Amino acid sequence: MLWLAGVAAASPNLVLVSIDGLRADRIGVHGATPSPTPGLDRLAADGLVCELALSQSNESLFSHASLLTGLHPSELAPPDYRTFLVPASALLLPELLSLYGYSTGGFVAGGHVKGVYGFEQGFSTFRDEDDFGAFFHTVPKAEAWLEEEPREPFFVFLHGYDTHRPYLHAGLYHHVFDAEGPDKMDRAIDFSGTERIIDGVYYPDFPIQYFWHDGASERILDPGGYQRLREWAAGHEGEPIGEADRRHLRGHYDSGALSADLQLTRFVQTLRDRGLWEHTLIAFVADHGEDLGDHGLYNHRSTLADSATRVPMILVGGALPERWRGKRIPGPCQALDVVPTLLAAAGAVAPAGLTGRDLLSDAPPPAFVVQEGVLPMMAVRTATHRLVVQGLPLDSPLLELLVRVAPLSSPTFSLYDLEDDPEEVKDALVSQPEVARALREMLLGWLAQRGAGAGATSAPQQDPAFREMLRSRGYW
Repeated sequence: MLWLAGVAAASPNLVLVSIDGLRADRIGVHGATPSPTPGLDRLAADGLVCELALSQSNESLFSHASLLTGLHPSELAPPDYRTFLVPASALLLPELLSLYGYSTGGFVAGGHVKGVYGFEQGFSTFRDEDDFGAFFHTVPKAEAWLEEEPREPFFVFLHGYDTHRPYLHAGLYHHVFDAEGPDKMDRAIDFSGTERIIDGVYYPDFPIQYFWHDGASERILDPGGYQRLREWAAGHEGEPIGEADRRHLRGHYDSGALSADLQLTRFVQTLRDRGLWEHTLIAFVADHGEDLGDHGLYNHRSTLADSATRVPMILVGGALPERWRGKRIPGPCQALDVVPTLLAAAGAVAPAGLTGRDLLSDAPPPAFVVQEGVLPMMAVRTATHRLVVQGLPLDSPLLELLVRVAPLSSPTFSLYDLEDDPEEVKDALVSQPEVARALREMLLGWLAQRGAGAGATSAPQQDPAFREMLRSRGYW
């Protein structure tokens, strides 16, 4: 395919960085003081910042599936956390870029972004850590790959769990933002300890449960633990989490952000030292946030609130067009925008069916963003409100009907006015029923469109011969 050579010659190098678990309001770009991300802040000053960026889910597996395919989790496979894998029929960003002459390297920190979950597709080199590593582990491997793989253009996917619980990942810093705290909090932030906190109370004796993931053959934490914990807590004594405890835990979290910032700043300097920066575009994103005590929780999988789903989305680099430098766009932006944006930068044709937008264009922002949780929970988020639907099975073929006929009342539905109530603690369903009805109609329209799209495209996606024929003709 000699025609690809001309395309590739003008294409920039691309880097996608996922800072797993980093919520937007904990970085200086979005007002955190003191800022734990001075290097990223400096880069963002000459980059493009999305003021309101949202993940498609509240957990790493679902969210990264969207980041790398441009599709919602339920558009890829039934959204059941026990069985969900990125299917072989999916077209991932590295697969698409490789067709345009890109060499592709993925360096992930393990966990639910491992190759066994389907994320290795399309990478000429893919290396994952055994479990929940940090940029301390992945950045050196990416740098070594750049040294060994001189062919341009390249695409690098770089991932680390520095700001993901248990907030004790490998790094240089601890207790930078807060003094050493009580023993209770250092116990509570071990790997499973945060799963023992509900409604602001720590229950050290609560039994944590795991299950085996069908398909990946890995033992993973049951996201339904919080539901059992709330029932279990009614008959047991716990240790209240005070403000000093919460501040100490957030100090650990911010130290993780500082460690990530150091390693990523080092990676950027490597690009500069090797003369690659001026021809490189980097997208800094996160797959989800962390509750950090909001709503009485210290994880991310039990809510779709902004604490768990509002994330950074920043584009930087010498290849960023001049007109976008030093700019902020209001959003909403979403994880679905990453694939269209990077494909457009590469001069590549995006597959049909993507609904995200190229952020480096004048395409208007979406009227709403749909988010899917790993528990039976989904949400519609606009610039001002979020409607949450919970308790309905997201993998049911009757989901659209259930959303339509369910009474527009608690506990199935809840509504939050983000302008009046940014912490999402007051249900506005009763006071703003017309807004709730409008958001439900948006969700119903999306569900109907998703169903029609899946039926129209599933056959060619699944037929390997048909898919290869399209590829050979340059459609992807």
